[in-house]
Amino acid sequence: MESRELRKQAGLANKSGHAGPVIVAGPCSAETPQQLMDTATALAATGVVDYFRAGVWKPRTSPGSFEGMGSPALRWLQDVKKETGLAVGTEAGSVQHAQEALMHGLDMLWIGARTVSNPFLVQEIADLLKGTDIVVMVKNPMAPDVDLWEGSIRRFQQAGIRNIYAIHRGFSYWTRSLFRNHPWWHLPMELKQRLPDVPVISDPSHIAGDRKLVPMLAQRAMEMGFSGLMIEVHPNPDKAMSDSLQQLTPKAFHCLIKRILGQGINGHGGTKNMLKELRAEVDILDEVLVWALTNRMKLATEIAGVKARNNMEVLQPERWKEVIEKVVSMAKKGGLRDTFVEKLFDDIHHESLSLQQLPVQDR
Repeated sequence: MESRELRKQAGLANKSGHAGPVIVAGPCSAETPQQLMDTATALAATGVVDYFRAGVWKPRTSPGSFEGMGSPALRWLQDVKKETGLAVGTEAGSVQHAQEALMHGLDMLWIGARTVSNPFLVQEIADLLKGTDIVVMVKNPMAPDVDLWEGSIRRFQQAGIRNIYAIHRGFSYWTRSLFRNHPWWHLPMELKQRLPDVPVISDPSHIAGDRKLVPMLAQRAMEMGFSGLMIEVHPNPDKAMSDSLQQLTPKAFHCLIKRILGQGINGHGGTKNMLKELRAEVDILDEVLVWALTNRMKLATEIAGVKARNNMEVLQPERWKEVIEKVVSMAKKGGLRDTFVEKLFDDIHHESLSLQQLPVQDR
């Protein structure tokens, strides 16, 4: 069954007016005219792609890394649009990038995580795009900051941009985990509540950092009601000049879309995949808990020093009363049981007091 028909049967409709979620696909980077055209031709044949993406300018962490082919690659995107009929887009990290993209007739720009973190730069790009009908997709910032993400989107709204999407690409995390960027799914869901008219697209490629994880993350996003997907696709991912590990082949991409829009990812394999992801998220939260407890106990030893120098009692009942009232109130808002939180913090309090009573050399 054709993918377009699968989209119709699934009852999905995207912003372009035809059936299906919004699908953005293409290579991480535009490397050569042939690589770009081969990818676009294969993606156009699937009948599901709304926007063909390719990075022309690549913001890299280290100087000397591949930073994209630059302005000449914009002409390659023009050729893709002409030959395949696909709408095309690239990342704009500066006003100059946005200006050149407009001059070459690109249909879509996305604002990357690093750029979104700079309100001055976002405002300059929004001012430049004022009065245009270009589609703008705003990725979440690297930090888990919904206010910053929302603020960037509102800057484009105030500039009169009518077609705006938010892209959930995951958030930076201080230690290695199963994911390249942790999804923190509650943050895009909060953004959807704040900006109900802005469709949110998930970018499982950047969340995963590993092509094997892309299908289960894409499925999770669709089940959570996201409006579409942005997926990196390359004709030969292992030889890609950037982000080779997370890119799919066109065939793997088409299989993923058919599974999501058709039969879904069900059965034992789907259950195992979902459990793997959920357990990975639990593992990360466990790391956060241990990190928080470790630092809390370090602070307890510093407090012990202050008390000792000032001949203060280790146990401060009034202070503890304030703490427990505060955490129980917070717990109620989060849906946790009072008894669970009180017992947990009672144990934490006893450990803290024990540390404060130790001789200085043993703390």
